[in-house]
Amino acid sequence: MKPTVAHCVSPYLFLTGSWIHSQLKFARRHRPVVFTQSTENLDVFPFEPVHVTGPQSGLDRLTYPFSRLVLGRFPAAPYARAVQETQARLLHAHLGWEGARVAPVARRLGLPLIVSFYGRDATLLPRKLYWRRLYRPLFRTATRILAEGHHMAKTLAEIGAPEDRIRVIHLGVDPGGFHFAERKAPAAGEPIIGLISASFREKKGIEYAIEATAQVREKHPAFRLRIVGDGPLRPHLESRITELGLSDVVELLGYQPYPVYREELERAHLFLAPSVVAKDGDTEGGAPVCLIDAQACGLPILATTHCDIPEITSPDQSSVLVPERDANALAEALNRLLSQPQSWADMGRKGRAHVEAEFDISRQVDRMADLYDEVLQETGMTRS
Repeated sequence: MKPTVAHCVSPYLFLTGSWIHSQLKFARRHRPVVFTQSTENLDVFPFEPVHVTGPQSGLDRLTYPFSRLVLGRFPAAPYARAVQETQARLLHAHLGWEGARVAPVARRLGLPLIVSFYGRDATLLPRKLYWRRLYRPLFRTATRILAEGHHMAKTLAEIGAPEDRIRVIHLGVDPGGFHFAERKAPAAGEPIIGLISASFREKKGIEYAIEATAQVREKHPAFRLRIVGDGPLRPHLESRITELGLSDVVELLGYQPYPVYREELERAHLFLAPSVVAKDGDTEGGAPVCLIDAQACGLPILATTHCDIPEITSPDQSSVLVPERDANALAEALNRLLSQPQSWADMGRKGRAHVEAEFDISRQVDRMADLYDEVLQETGMTRS
């Protein structure tokens, strides 16, 4: 029988968590199960079995608020029942906060713990005393600590993760699940579409893309910027769009179901990711997963030299990278791309090749499986 790995993620699954679903869907050498506090979007990310490990018994309900809010962890009893039912031998927590809260569960149940960091869990949260206190026992407990790129690995070491336990395993997508098409200039009168997919937060740098769009508008009146996402900065972004006279050029689409996001990828000509280090220290940590999706579709990338973006893309091949918070540099690069549509196809081919070589989900789940086997062997959990 395949060893069972319990993937801890709450909720299962948030709309932007496609990369976690892929790890479950494409697992071959180990049996994945999900432990979660709550469920949502099960129609978008179908998977079984999913075990809800929130409070169930009367005692659980009494102790749950104290354990979660005061001690910063989840009660172990629901996890113990799920572990017994599934015969899980290893816990894999997705996102640092989930790892911090289930670390006491791993210790109590005697199970090895792997934790994957993805972004603000590695950059923003450690600035807060509450999370620094929770991360210290997590880093003592975790058998392996995973980063999606080498920049994030360095960040994890800086916040206290033991360097000898940090591993880099890229996120992955199924290239065959994305329709690849070489981009070319649209027919006269048709729009040239730039796409952003991001939460409306400072670290996404959306304001700089809007300002760059204003700068290229006169020379490239066919350019349109479509933005999938939403968030706290929406009123500010709407104001900037109005101030710059871009109401007919920039469209805020709001959060969209994953299939609609895929459709937006297919209709776009360029993909933008102008990420920045936010004033509060928040960063991408690694890099937006949507950059992998976009390259799989054949989209040329315009982004910033931020965190692991240079590793996720191929600078000067599939991507053009500019400094952070520089709307002028972003506009110059956008102008070059819009003026040279003959370069789009080659950029798209190189991006697709980069994804197939380094970010194919089949390759990544095999690397993850090797790590699982290593941890199971190391911790004596290879029993049949």
